[in-house]
Amino acid sequence: MTRALAARIRALMRELRLSPLAAMLLASLAAVDVAALAFALLAWIGPDESAPPAKSDWRPPSALSPASGPASLAREDAQTLSRPIFWKSRRPRPAVAKSDRDGFAGIPTAPAGLALSAIVRSGGAVRAFVVSSDEPEGRWLTPGESVQGWTIAEVGELELKLVNGAQSARLQLYPEQSQ
Repeated sequence: MTRALAARIRALMRELRLSPLAAMLLASLAAVDVAALAFALLAWIGPDESAPPAKSDWRPPSALSPASGPASLAREDAQTLSRPIFWKSRRPRPAVAKSDRDGFAGIPTAPAGLALSAIVRSGGAVRAFVVSSDEPEGRWLTPGESVQGWTIAEVGELELKLVNGAQSARLQLYPEQSQ
């Protein structure tokens, strides 16, 4: 800045009775106004439309691929959306034979009115959060405890085994979708 311009600015500040801090504030507000005006002009003129749009590999969940039919895609989408957001990949789990899953094969599903909400393992201890029709707020249970006459016999990775005398049933963390 030249000395003459600096002297003019100081004289203007004295005439308007502005402190140096107030002058800096007004200068910064003026800079923001100029930037907003530039943004508005760019938005009004518009972007360069001669550039090709970026390609995306995203497909909507209901899109059909030629390799598979609509039924398999709907089943995969239902599996994906039924998992929590922070699941490792949120993709459909690979098909696993029922006999390979925690030794609960051939056991009927749990009675109505019971739902498994969480399984927590800490060291050697394991507990499951079970919601029942008697206790809609739910409670934490460990193997050996009972809920609605059913005793928790075993807690697996994604399900638990319940016994009631000679009867046994399983309660899944993520119930399979009906197909």
